[in-house]
Amino acid sequence: MNMPNFSVKLLAFALLFVLSASMSSDALAERVEVSGKAKIIDGNIDKAREAAINQALNYASLKAGVNFNSQQSINHGNLTQNSFDIQRIGEASNIELVSEIISQSDITVLLRLNLQSKQQAQQCHSQQLKAALMIPQATMRDRSQLRYGQLANFEQALSQQYGNVINSSSDYSFAHMHENEKLDHANELINFKGNRIPSWLGEITDSQYILQPEVLDISTEPYQSSMFGLWSDYPQRQINLRFTLFHGISGEKVWSKDYAATAEWEFDKDETVSPTTQRFWGSAYGQTMSQLLQQSTQDIDNLLNCRPLLGQIVAKQGNRIIINLGRKNNVKMGDSFQIVLQQNIPDRVNLMRAVATKNRATVTIEQVSEESATAVLEGVEGTGNIQIQDIVIKI
Repeated sequence: MNMPNFSVKLLAFALLFVLSASMSSDALAERVEVSGKAKIIDGNIDKAREAAINQALNYASLKAGVNFNSQQSINHGNLTQNSFDIQRIGEASNIELVSEIISQSDITVLLRLNLQSKQQAQQCHSQQLKAALMIPQATMRDRSQLRYGQLANFEQALSQQYGNVINSSSDYSFAHMHENEKLDHANELINFKGNRIPSWLGEITDSQYILQPEVLDISTEPYQSSMFGLWSDYPQRQINLRFTLFHGISGEKVWSKDYAATAEWEFDKDETVSPTTQRFWGSAYGQTMSQLLQQSTQDIDNLLNCRPLLGQIVAKQGNRIIINLGRKNNVKMGDSFQIVLQQNIPDRVNLMRAVATKNRATVTIEQVSEESATAVLEGVEGTGNIQIQDIVIKI
């Protein structure tokens, strides 16, 4: 075991964060240990150490439920500067380097930190429900960029990884993965047999939103060669992704954002790289891409926390109804929902648009399965007007 020259005390700091004035002062301490591993390239241990620390902190964000961006400055193995931007509530202190193991090919670090998790009164009223996000196969703006590294099935692997990040770290959503289903025109509100594509997909997959990943740019900068014509440095490769969120009922685009970064492509020039392997996602390039996925997941959480989750009636027989929200959506027995009658009317280009009608009917959930729940309409006037596809909102 080889410990670095800098003192463990240099790793102790407090994360800076922005809290609303209404935040509660209650704090709960949680001790977290995370490890990071990186390859040693060309004998550069300092650079490998920095990559391992970055990986460990990224894992901490997933494990502890905190999303923070790291900006570090390491000079000859000494951690000289650390600044973090935390996007969720929380505070970390007493970050310690527990151990460091250096082998011939890689370095492994173990960090320990105290996480102060505070209960925040959200600016938006949190309904504590999770939305199902249907994630189809990612689209590529320029498929020729896949030739570098022979990245077969990259679009499917990206959607799968995105779903994994959402399922492991999101507070307000979970993924319906459809990484093998490609939607060539998912970013347009296309009229498909009289239906908007997102609305149609939401119905057949029981998803409240459609989340479309798009790869805008993964081009690679040229290798730098030495005076002897040998490759001396790994090239930098772009990561430019766009994520677009469509509402599963209205079909409208409710959110879209681009994310960009660059990372070292630490694979040989003619190597065939499989994006479905841990070797790819554990590389500097894969880790940077995962960090962008984590950042977009947090942005979507912030959006969904401020939007009421709309479910739908998917079946009705007599006075019994089934809604497309269940245990995965955090629906529980005894929850009450208000029914909002939905009417679809054609617009000027003959696309169907959903219009809500006021209704005083409420129901109480009596049975819950993984992705659906059952309620009985009792003593509700005008139950004959309640139909399949009507909207339900938790109250």
